[in-house]
Amino acid sequence: MDVRGRRLRKQSDDSLAFTSSLGSDRRLGKWVVLVNMAHMVSLFEEGEVDRATAARCLRFLEAAGPDIAEGPGAEDIHQLVEQKAVDALGVKAAGFLNYGKSRNDQVATAIRMEARMDIIGLAGALLELQRALLDVARRDGKAVFPGYTHLQRAQPVTLAHYCFAHFDAFGRDVDRLLQLYERVNLSPMGAAALGGTSVRVGRARVAEALGFDGPVPNAMDAVSGRDFVVESLSCATMAMLDLSSLCEELVLWSSKEFGFVELADEHSASSSIMPQKKNPVAAEIARAKAGSVIGSLTAVCAILKSLPYSYNLDLQEATPHLWRGLDDATASVEVVGSMVARARFSKGPVAESIRGNFSTATALANYLVEKEGVSFREAHASVGGLVARSVKTGVPLEELASGTWEAGGRKVRVRRKTATAVLDPANFLSEISSPGGANPSAVAAEIQKRSEALAAAERSVSSLRTPLEASERRLRGRAREMSKEVKR
Repeated sequence: MDVRGRRLRKQSDDSLAFTSSLGSDRRLGKWVVLVNMAHMVSLFEEGEVDRATAARCLRFLEAAGPDIAEGPGAEDIHQLVEQKAVDALGVKAAGFLNYGKSRNDQVATAIRMEARMDIIGLAGALLELQRALLDVARRDGKAVFPGYTHLQRAQPVTLAHYCFAHFDAFGRDVDRLLQLYERVNLSPMGAAALGGTSVRVGRARVAEALGFDGPVPNAMDAVSGRDFVVESLSCATMAMLDLSSLCEELVLWSSKEFGFVELADEHSASSSIMPQKKNPVAAEIARAKAGSVIGSLTAVCAILKSLPYSYNLDLQEATPHLWRGLDDATASVEVVGSMVARARFSKGPVAESIRGNFSTATALANYLVEKEGVSFREAHASVGGLVARSVKTGVPLEELASGTWEAGGRKVRVRRKTATAVLDPANFLSEISSPGGANPSAVAAEIQKRSEALAAAERSVSSLRTPLEASERRLRGRAREMSKEVKR
């Protein structure tokens, strides 16, 4: 028996191929089985089906393997699973599988179940990347490193300062995913097509059995709401924007012009014609994948724009973009985490880049304010004039700043020893006193603080997976228990 009934003639093969979602549904196979299992248990517990019918359906679902999602001629995996059950058990028993539920609430539930696992996966990958950044900070963090604004050398910082900046950005990405998870982890089951059902389906019980925190309150919102898809891709996009910035720096820093970092061979590739090349291909692809994730987000927004409530098959087109965007983001974060863990920073080129680049000129201006009583704007102008002379004449700034010169309309005298000390990058960093600054003396404490934050985030992410695994064990156990109570 065709589970789609007799209202319409059979859909043409071309039309079915065009409208079918089986290609992107295959990753939902496990969740569709669990949804049907929880629904059938609820139907029995609410007295809507007899024990024998429930047992036969549950035995079929319990035996379902990965191939349950394989098969031709179906609109989607939900129809495919029901059709296979009808073919195997007959319509007298399997005909109750869809009693009190619709493809609409079932598909929304299965998508949420897969999305929450993908969210956990992306969050876990970000945590591994954060750990890799902390390891770099522990190993080489106190090394003086050029800081940039406008991609021009600005002030000395430390390598740890860079690591902490990226670590904190990725930490916010994890926070967003944890907040997103709360909104995703609500069950649409029991909403039926859009307005609920007269069948007693035990919405709260089914939600609990599937590991959800509870049901989506409104049935229409439950089946048609896809804001969680937009939000999931928005969070993935934010993470990819942060990741692409890190990748851009790794690409630049690994070039001979910078020479700050050596990327491992496993994240690089040679040239087809130039044997000397070592191209940072993993960083480049991860950087490009940010555009792909943005594209997925944009596509979903365009699909959802102006859709009337409630369910429209347009929603089906949003789902592949969700999988693609989350997959691209997770894969990118994973490979960059591995890349950072294996990267080696070159102290020689880094030290050379800081020498004679005027990046500590602000310290000389601050010295004039503190020791000579000159206003900062006047000091800024005077030191800028010295830098201009140094650039023009090639005389080092330390030498031009030594002796007597004019600053703020008055004569100031700076000893050579003082000028050298003030302009020294290490001394510049040691004088930084503002919280969150790049003083090397703060590196150990900053690592400890972030290590504790990372451990807390890891516990939070781990705590999401545990109840899902427990709820699945309980559901499968209950299904086995029920299916054994009736003879085959």
